[in-house]
Amino acid sequence: MKTVSIKGVDLSVLSLGTVQLGLNYGINNANGKPSQETANAILDAAIEGGINTLDTAAAYGDSEVVIGNWLKTVPAEKRPFIVTKAVHLDQSSPENLRKDLFARVKASKERLGVEQLDLLMLHHFDEYLLNKELFRDLMQELKDSGEVRFTGASAYSTDDYAELAATGFDATQIPLNLFDWQQIENGGIRKLEQAGMMVFVRSVYLQGLVFQKPENLAPHMGFVRPTLEKFRFLCDKYDLAPATLAQSFALSVPGITGLVLGSETVEQVKQNIELTQRAVKLSDEQMAEIRELFLDTPEQVLTPSMWPKG
Repeated sequence: MKTVSIKGVDLSVLSLGTVQLGLNYGINNANGKPSQETANAILDAAIEGGINTLDTAAAYGDSEVVIGNWLKTVPAEKRPFIVTKAVHLDQSSPENLRKDLFARVKASKERLGVEQLDLLMLHHFDEYLLNKELFRDLMQELKDSGEVRFTGASAYSTDDYAELAATGFDATQIPLNLFDWQQIENGGIRKLEQAGMMVFVRSVYLQGLVFQKPENLAPHMGFVRPTLEKFRFLCDKYDLAPATLAQSFALSVPGITGLVLGSETVEQVKQNIELTQRAVKLSDEQMAEIRELFLDTPEQVLTPSMWPKG
């Protein structure tokens, strides 16, 4: 699998999202939370397929514990780079924030069974905005003390990426798909690149929308039909499967380090790896055509929380 070298680390362009290992997650999850044995098989398949980066969080149920148990079975030279996150920190006072943040790091290290966190992100960028200077100081203190190697924050497409780039953090995770050009057009992603940040991308399939066929949409989802028809037109024109075009787009945006995709089964891991290996670098002409077709995509299409319930 292709890797990206950034900040002295070689990261696979596909990270395994592990929320499914710790929670019954997602409306399409037909299997429920896997057993430790099944989780081990999923993680083994990821490593064997060339994935060397895992994405987890303290909020993902017992995902960190599951990963920690699996790590005990993995030779040191095969251990992946692990991204984890902390959320809902106590900001009632500077002292309480420091105490809580360091306690969260200690707990994550214990659950994962590691002496240092590879990358700690704030799960919600909004929390940083409440206490910017203090968070910068505390995250730097965590690095200086060796508790964590890299720092970051997870954000939404509505956040100010210029402010995100100014944090001094090493990494971020953002949503990105070929229908949503806002943070490309306004230079937000460019600012993250200029700041030298690792940029991990989630939601590349826009909650599975790219897999829907326009003619098979439920009546209440009819408003997305024009967008999907244009997308399918491009799939045919470029001779790329929907998932391949979706991944190729994200990986063709300058500054993107890699994609985060979850899997419920070993077979899904293998399928995702195969899809990522098929991803291509889109030409400037193709990117320009995608921009022209989707620059004015309606907000309702881009925002799943605005989708009507069936």
